[in-house]
This record gives sequence, C-alpha cells and structure tokens, in this order.
Amino acid sequence: MVEDEAAGRVIPLGALLRPTFGTALLLGGLTGVAAGISGLITAIMGYLGGSTFIVNISHSTYLSPSDCARWLSQNHSTHSCYQAALQDWSFEAVAYRIAAGVTGIQMLLAYLGLRRRSSAKQLPFNLPRHSVDAVAFVAFAGIGVWLAGMGVDSLVVSAGRGAGRGLGTAPAMLALGAIFGWRLIADLRTTPVRTFVWK
Repeated sequence: MVEDEAAGRVIPLGALLRPTFGTALLLGGLTGVAAGISGLITAIMGYLGGSTFIVNISHSTYLSPSDCARWLSQNHSTHSCYQAALQDWSFEAVAYRIAAGVTGIQMLLAYLGLRRRSSAKQLPFNLPRHSVDAVAFVAFAGIGVWLAGMGVDSLVVSAGRGAGRGLGTAPAMLALGAIFGWRLIADLRTTPVRTFVWK
C-alpha cells in the first residue's frame, strides 16, 4: 500500500525536463535579445563618445606584433597598430552583441513553437511562474546593477575608457529585471494568504 502511494507521487523525468528546458529557452532568448539591444546602444555610445568609450585600450597597452600585422592587414584605413586594434575591438564589442540578439530571437521563436505544441498536448512547458519570476528578477536586476557599476567605475577610474560596455548593456538587463520584478509583485498580490491555526 505504501509502495503504491509512493509510486503515485513520483514525477516522470519528462515532466521535469520539459518545463525546465522551456524556461531555460525563454530566459536564454530574452538574454540574447537584451544583448542585441545593448549592441545597438553600445554602437550609439561609440559613435557619440568615440571607440575608446566602449574599448578599454590606451597607447600604453601592449599589442603583440602578430596581432598588429593582422589588424593592419584587415583595416587599411588605419595608420597605426593602436588605431587598428581600437577599430577591431570596438567592432567586435558591437557585432558579438548583435549576433547574440539574432540568436536570442531564434530561441524565442523556437520557444513559442514548442510551447504551442506542448499546449496542444496539454503538457506544461514552463516551470511555476512564481519561481521563474523570482529567479529572473534577481538575475537580470543583479547583472544590470553590476554592469552599471562597472560602467560608472570606468568613468571615474579609467577616464571613461571602456565605460560603454557596462553602461550599454545595463539598461536592457535592468529593463528585464523591472519586468520580472513587476510580475513577481503581481504574483505575490494574487497569491492567497495561508493562515495556520495551532491546536
């Protein structure tokens, strides 16, 4: 009798893996989209503040001869290794974020398609909303605050060199943190309050 009750409480592995995968796909996609948006913001900051605003490099930074040769061969408009490295690194700082944004959109499209298929079969494709909102709020808000702090630190300590990397990424992360924070507050407001009576 006890074994039958225990067997009834066992959750199939697929019932755990499916919503875990779905939630990871959703949060990963949102992170990628946020990175893509940060790429656009970083590009604007680089245009307004110069490449050194998004790349922490100075004339005293060591640049190996082999790297210098590669950068100069790829960019004939530059006249020094420093300028070539600056152009290359600032381009990568934006391009990688844009690529992450494209990947994030693909992940969200895959998430929507798989969730629709799971809903048709009446199968859950997400972990409980309360848990997801709490974890996402802490993660996105924490990362956003940390990146903003890095950007401000670069403004103060490094005369703004590389500040755009943190300041360009922080807004999108903080926006996601605010959205999930708002959802979490809504979750807590709609959750029934349970009272316990001691006997």
